[in-house]
Amino acid sequence: MLRSSPPEAVAPRIVWIARSAAINNATTFGASRAESRRQQTAGQSANSGLKNSGAPPESGFFNTIKIVAITSAVIGLGLFLHSKPDNRIKVLTVTAPPLQHMQLPATPGGPVSMAAVESQPQATGLAAQLAKSNPPGNTIETARNATVFIKTGWGSLGSGFLVDAQCHGVTNRHVLEFNPDNLFRKFREDPDFHAKVAEAQQDLRDTIERLRLQETGIVANRGSVYDLQQVSKKRMALEVELANLPKRAEAEMRQELERAAPSENAKGFTIVLIDGTEFSMSQAEFADQLDLALFQLPASSCPYLKHASSSKMSQGDRLYTIGNPSGLKFTVTSGIFSGFGELDKHRFLQTDAPINPGNSGGPLINEAGQVLGVNTAVLVGTQGIGFAIPIEQVFESFFALRTAQ
Repeated sequence: MLRSSPPEAVAPRIVWIARSAAINNATTFGASRAESRRQQTAGQSANSGLKNSGAPPESGFFNTIKIVAITSAVIGLGLFLHSKPDNRIKVLTVTAPPLQHMQLPATPGGPVSMAAVESQPQATGLAAQLAKSNPPGNTIETARNATVFIKTGWGSLGSGFLVDAQCHGVTNRHVLEFNPDNLFRKFREDPDFHAKVAEAQQDLRDTIERLRLQETGIVANRGSVYDLQQVSKKRMALEVELANLPKRAEAEMRQELERAAPSENAKGFTIVLIDGTEFSMSQAEFADQLDLALFQLPASSCPYLKHASSSKMSQGDRLYTIGNPSGLKFTVTSGIFSGFGELDKHRFLQTDAPINPGNSGGPLINEAGQVLGVNTAVLVGTQGIGFAIPIEQVFESFFALRTAQ
């Protein structure tokens, strides 16, 4: 089973608040019963030594237990922490012609040193800015300058990269989109979710046991039939709640996610470059069939990654990933090409190069710094088995990229 490598989220721990008027008040009954009923049973209560404080539970008792799912990574209702995008947009206005990159050959010894390149086109615009602030020492660092860090208004962190001098950038759709269905599946699998549900279930079991003891006491002390009926009724209602608790918790989590989706998606996202320059973005184009998204920076002459043919790779070829695992910006990891995989009739590139949370959307590159794919997914329950969408499918998915070639 393939699972999208989840975008790293700020404070991703699920916090559950379980509160129940029925649990807190299960051992007391509240207001006294009607005057006529009190007079009728006064003698019985006096003889039994029990205080008559029983009041019928209100209607709709099955709704008294309220479980509210609050996730700092997904629910934007003011109840979680998230990184707000900076409203300042640093835009470069450049009239110079687009930067033309030369194709660099791969070498068996590793990334190509920039000293080995005899001549390069003069960088201009944003490419010149980044080359000056973060001068690359080899082709991998050149590719790093064309990689971006992405953070969304709802707390997701991910990666992306630029694919042409017109500043088009690519990432995964799941990095940018607040999708209730995908997020629900992710958080339903989270151990914290199950731990909090189990905690709430234990609270209910403890309360049910106290009510059983109270029933036994009423019988032993010859208490009123009315008192016994009220305690039994509350106990049975809690037993129903206990049986339905897991499904109810999941239903309420889904409802919260669906309710939050429109406002969260409207918050946009922020693109951060290697030198700290930030662009606040509000628009992106999503691919129809693949986990891909396209954006364009409001800048000129961007550095970008040249692409190589993924179909010409051989097993064992050295590969590198560039991304932001766990928020560690512009981290480089390496591995090999393991082979080709297929999911839903789409080809994927398999690699053992780490694809961790926060790497989603970043480039999978060769030793020449050429991009081969978009880091996208990992195989659930394994280590060292990651998958990338071939770069050819990126250009096939977006008309703007096809026309720019």
